[in-house]
Amino acid sequence: MELPKVTYFRKRGTGWGRSNSHFGGGLSKYFEPRLPGVACEISNQFFALVQFASQRSRLVDKFAVGSLPKGLVVPSLTKPCIESVQDLVEIIKATLAKAAVDANRISLAIPDACVRVTIHPFEALPSKEKEKIELLKWKLKKTVPYDIDDSYLHFVEQQTETGKYYVITVNIHQDVLTQFEEVFELLGIHVGFITPTTFAAYELLARQYSSDIQQSVLFMRVSTSNVSSLIIQQGAVVFYRHIDLDFKELPDAEEKDSDLIWNQVSDPYDEIHPCLMYYQDKLGGASVDKIYLMCPQDLQEGALSSLMDRSKSSVSNFDPSQLFQWKHTTPFNSLKHTLSPALGLALRKF
Repeated sequence: MELPKVTYFRKRGTGWGRSNSHFGGGLSKYFEPRLPGVACEISNQFFALVQFASQRSRLVDKFAVGSLPKGLVVPSLTKPCIESVQDLVEIIKATLAKAAVDANRISLAIPDACVRVTIHPFEALPSKEKEKIELLKWKLKKTVPYDIDDSYLHFVEQQTETGKYYVITVNIHQDVLTQFEEVFELLGIHVGFITPTTFAAYELLARQYSSDIQQSVLFMRVSTSNVSSLIIQQGAVVFYRHIDLDFKELPDAEEKDSDLIWNQVSDPYDEIHPCLMYYQDKLGGASVDKIYLMCPQDLQEGALSSLMDRSKSSVSNFDPSQLFQWKHTTPFNSLKHTLSPALGLALRKF
């Protein structure tokens, strides 16, 4: 069974490349460009990287995580996000050395808040590529906080069994993209592939539960600074939501264990509920069949049971450990959340 088309973006020349490829879809994988062997993520809190033992292996051979000082990376849609390019270069250089990774090409996951992701439903689409781009730019022009011509546009067409199209568009401002590329250029590294963090992490779910996503699934990824959600229906991503969490008003926030902040300040259902309501009211869906949560710490059975009762759906912690072997003695559970986007991005090379 083929896995769904999702929004992955290759930089090609002066614009985002358009890709309608399927994951592992028959012969198509032999004709797609190979991704670099090292996959990385830049967040507002850390730089993470992974490398598999060999081209076809899922044995995690090398990895490292480097912490970023507060304020070094501040995700933005409209302006460069990195306060000091040189400081970030030094942290990345040290992290590569820590993992003993020597790379001249990498894949990169960047914060969702650096790109504008929009999903557009269509009953029909123009047949010509140029006309599709013009249509999408026209729809986006009034919704992005910058001149659409100062950004790179990527789009992916998804068609459901009913014949309806869901087109995912992604815009990134040219100044934002250029700064990320500049960081690696100073290290002599070419960024061969860029994608938002949530879609990199979603690769893990798509591979581990390929049959589930042919039904209806809510995938929610929670970090200590933001929450991103996808709803997948019949293999097509039909809903996307991203919000930033603000902990500045928490007493002694800096002294708290960051992995526990989510559970201390909010009920996950506060984020699940609006996603389900939009799915039912705007997209005409019933309750989703399953909800998968990727949180800093797995929720306990009592919390999962409460969420099941309120959402009327099966709710599970998402554990990607079944997809990998671990070469090192470091427990996977202590790293699975931090490394998940980079691991998902590394899998995409096959």
